[in-house]
Amino acid sequence: MSRTGRVAAIVLALAGGGLVAWALSGRAVEYGDLAGAEVSSEPSPDSAYTIDRVRLQGRSGGRVDCYLRRPVGGVAPGRAAIVLFGGIGTGRRAAMLVDPRYGGAILSCDYPWADPSRGSIWRALPRMPAIRGQIVGTPGALALAASYLASQPGVDTNRLAAIGASLAVPFVAAWAADDRRVAAVALIYGGGDLGALFEANLRRRVGSGWLRRGLARGAAILLGPLEPARTVGRISPRPILLVGSRDDERIPRASVDALVRAAGEPKTLVWFDGRHMMPRDTALLRLITDSTVAWLERTLSASPSQHQVGELK
Repeated sequence: MSRTGRVAAIVLALAGGGLVAWALSGRAVEYGDLAGAEVSSEPSPDSAYTIDRVRLQGRSGGRVDCYLRRPVGGVAPGRAAIVLFGGIGTGRRAAMLVDPRYGGAILSCDYPWADPSRGSIWRALPRMPAIRGQIVGTPGALALAASYLASQPGVDTNRLAAIGASLAVPFVAAWAADDRRVAAVALIYGGGDLGALFEANLRRRVGSGWLRRGLARGAAILLGPLEPARTVGRISPRPILLVGSRDDERIPRASVDALVRAAGEPKTLVWFDGRHMMPRDTALLRLITDSTVAWLERTLSASPSQHQVGELK
């Protein structure tokens, strides 16, 4: 690298460090206890269950939109009640991926913030502290959702489960780590070591290696409270399911391995073939979702002393 290039790199590094320090001033959005819920009925694609759109309001000001799916005729006794968190804008669709015959209640939530990557970066920059606050506050939104789900008729609060998929894995791991109401957790197609994960996903957009590493490390620092490698271990001794893809182009194997190493016992690790799951791949999504729900059912049907690490069928 030339002298001019080295100077430019130093200047950019200093500017980037200052930007990260400024963005870190953004405090997590708080949700607090459940203050209220606005409920409206939605058309259901299957006569076996109903769908309600629910806007949850926390006493501390935060709010989140979710979709509550309930079996027609009421929740079957002893079935797991599931908080489901997937990709951005997939709340309603994710709730419908589970087998229509499932007899438990499912609350599938949307993200409580708009996707910051969709707008202009120049418009996002002035809002970086606020954006960070919204993102790192997301586990509080999931705790709010769990409070609402636990209050529903027929729900067994001893069988409250969490499923986080893809982008949602850091949020679900951070929430479940601190919320002892969660009896079992499934983390699907996610990873630890956010720095490595961000760097892998920047390869197509940022050609410069040092710039890519700098951006990835800065993002990992900003989202430090959500680092799954630091939070997932606190889920133990509650059972955890980790699902990965051998050919995942979005979640590098090193990130998956970091998550597996950090997770405590009892844990079950399952590998699928193929690339990262996509919204259009309905068959794969149904297979993963139904298999995950089956694992939750088997796991939560046992007493705490009977939980075993097993294979996912």
